[in-house]
Amino acid sequence: MSDSNWLICPNWIEVRCFTKKIKNNKTLVDTIFIDTGIVMGVHGDKPPLMKRRNEVKIEEARKIWQNLISEGWQITKPKW
Repeated sequence: MSDSNWLICPNWIEVRCFTKKIKNNKTLVDTIFIDTGIVMGVHGDKPPLMKRRNEVKIEEARKIWQNLISEGWQITKPKW
């Protein structure tokens, strides 16, 4: 994963952003932020409303990513 990667659910209602956590000295930490948002606007034409942020270990984030992909989530471009 690059610094930030996005998934959108099969019915285009929810998005998740996976972002590597970076320390103040710009070194990477072994955790990932997973931001969850709700798509806003008729056709998703407005930025999503961010609902929550979780911080998980990289290994757990990879499992979540793979699980979402297997459930039909798709990679999408950044939404906010």
